[in-house]
Amino acid sequence: MTALYTIIARVVVIVRGIAMAEIVVQVIIWRSFYLASPWLLWGPAAALAWGGTSMAYLRRHRPGWQLVCADSAVYTGLALGAAWCVPAAIRGEAGSWLFIVVTTQSVAPVWFAPRALSVPLAITPGIAFGVGNALAPATALVTASPRRASLALLFVVVATHWLIRRMLCARAARADAALAAADREARDQYVVLSENIERREQDRLMHDTILNTLTAIARSGGTPAAIGQCRQDIGLLQSALTDSDTTHGRGRAGPGPAPAIETVVGEMRARGLAVDLEIDGGAAAHGTPEPGLVPGPVLAAIANATREALANVAAHAGTGQAWVTVSVTSPGEPRTVPQIQVTVRDEGGGFAPGSVDPARLGVRRSITERVEDWGGSAWVQSAPGEGTTVSLCWPADDTGVGPAALQAAGAAGRGEPAQW
Repeated sequence: MTALYTIIARVVVIVRGIAMAEIVVQVIIWRSFYLASPWLLWGPAAALAWGGTSMAYLRRHRPGWQLVCADSAVYTGLALGAAWCVPAAIRGEAGSWLFIVVTTQSVAPVWFAPRALSVPLAITPGIAFGVGNALAPATALVTASPRRASLALLFVVVATHWLIRRMLCARAARADAALAAADREARDQYVVLSENIERREQDRLMHDTILNTLTAIARSGGTPAAIGQCRQDIGLLQSALTDSDTTHGRGRAGPGPAPAIETVVGEMRARGLAVDLEIDGGAAAHGTPEPGLVPGPVLAAIANATREALANVAAHAGTGQAWVTVSVTSPGEPRTVPQIQVTVRDEGGGFAPGSVDPARLGVRRSITERVEDWGGSAWVQSAPGEGTTVSLCWPADDTGVGPAALQAAGAAGRGEPAQW
């Protein structure tokens, strides 16, 4: 509706500009009439002055009912004075400047006046046009038939505008209703998506902290290392429960990728896993990114996925060694954000992704979905006796696929999660 009324306001400006040009042309054509009685120029002068004022206003504002009423009053006064501002030869004719301005004026009240006043305000100048011509002195130059025909034409124009307004407003209202419904549906879907993301993150935290910690306690018998891990996991859960902005990703920027991964690597080294860390990307990796380029939740998701991959190495690979590579590519065309790639590799026992129980959530929830929820991608490559490689990428790979060697295992990791 807003677009429709904006277009109509511009149409009113255009037709009034054409009407004003017609006034000037007819004054020039009938200059002998106006030169004989210069005071008769009051009508064209008033029409030009009001027309210019209303055009300037309509170019910047939508008219209110007060302006529409004043507009109809001005043109009603002009129409009543037809005998004292229009040459007798064209008085009452459809080609006279007064008929043209009264006809073009009818657009404004039909479209912008309140519904109850639109038709009365639109036809009032037309009625005044008929009364003004009837009050004019009789002349043989113009007979009654052309006057009646021009008056009928004026009312036909008003009726046409009214019908067009009803049709277009009905369509615009239906379009607005459909847009509002789509907006409500999008908001509802966003709420559902946010709730699903939060629920999955809670599942990941449960898996990465409580389940893993209980397993460690069961295996170690409650060593100081397990107790320290319990304290660390409690801190993670408290942070997740109190910092909802981070969970929902509300635009908070974090440190560079390298510091986040270095923190994770330090934690895993403290738990006894030998981790060889390699960082490629210089300042882009180590420095604090430009605000908004890499949101804090993205870095948190990559760091947590890396932590889970290393925890899986320590728990399931049968080796005490892992290699982590961090690569950050500076933003450039066509990308506007840096691309982050993290690879976690071990040379342990490996596994067959296709043989894993689908009920296991480690890889699917804690690694692949965690990164994909924030617009990234993740793949897992593994085979018995050949070790395991986890690849994380943000934003998601433009090609939509990972390295050729990781495609099959990555799909299996998303559909049939690995034993981790």
